[in-house]
Amino acid sequence: MKKRLAIALMIGGSLLIKAQIGINMSAPEAILHVDGQKNTASAVPSSYYDDVVVTFSGNMGAGTKSPKVRLDLRSGEHVNAIGIGGTSQTASAAKAGAMRYNTGTQDLSYSNGTSWVTLAHKATNDFVDAENFSTQSFTSGTQAAVTNWTKKTDVNGSFNSGTGIFIASKTGVYIVSFTFSLASGTIANDSRYETLIQTNSTSSTTNKVFKCVGSYPGTNSLSNRVAGNCSGIFNLNKGDNITVSLNQALGTAKTLDTDGSLTSLSIFGL
Repeated sequence: MKKRLAIALMIGGSLLIKAQIGINMSAPEAILHVDGQKNTASAVPSSYYDDVVVTFSGNMGAGTKSPKVRLDLRSGEHVNAIGIGGTSQTASAAKAGAMRYNTGTQDLSYSNGTSWVTLAHKATNDFVDAENFSTQSFTSGTQAAVTNWTKKTDVNGSFNSGTGIFIASKTGVYIVSFTFSLASGTIANDSRYETLIQTNSTSSTTNKVFKCVGSYPGTNSLSNRVAGNCSGIFNLNKGDNITVSLNQALGTAKTLDTDGSLTSLSIFGL
């Protein structure tokens, strides 16, 4: 009886050692082979796209029956994205080599064992090109932001055309150019105008305002268009904004020219 039991144990042990487990299939091709759609055919490579296998060497494959590394997602279906979520763990708790996704900054970082380090990546530069057909009115002697723009280009959706506020999508250097044209009208004696490009940035490495001035000194009997331009370079942090405004002191209220192409704004992030 003891001999029979020993033989049975030996046979059972050998079966356990050699066993392959197949789920949704009768002929598994790895130590563990799961066929999601129960459609595997050895002559049809695409039939393995829904399969998961664990090989005798300990490699795991999803969409491939021949994983070459510990986790292999390389299938011919090309839907092999890896979903990485966020975590509340500290970098030291997650250990070196761990990765996480940051929902706020929308980037990936890895743990070096001590801190989370953001992976270097190249975000699309901001670029805005807009014209103004609004015929906005400006009271003499009062500074007012230029609003109600018509966007031609806004690569990252960073410009609010209604308010005229641009918000930097990333930290960097920004070049801004603003031109305007006022409808023809009388110009007072010793009059002037200012165009201003401003930022709310608190950075100590950038100018807060670029101001450009035009003047009509002496006695004037003019009735004409008034046009000007201004440009500036800003070193902005992500989230800083830029606005353009006009302060005309030409004696009477003025409106932007009906030809919107004469009033334009360009913002480019380097």
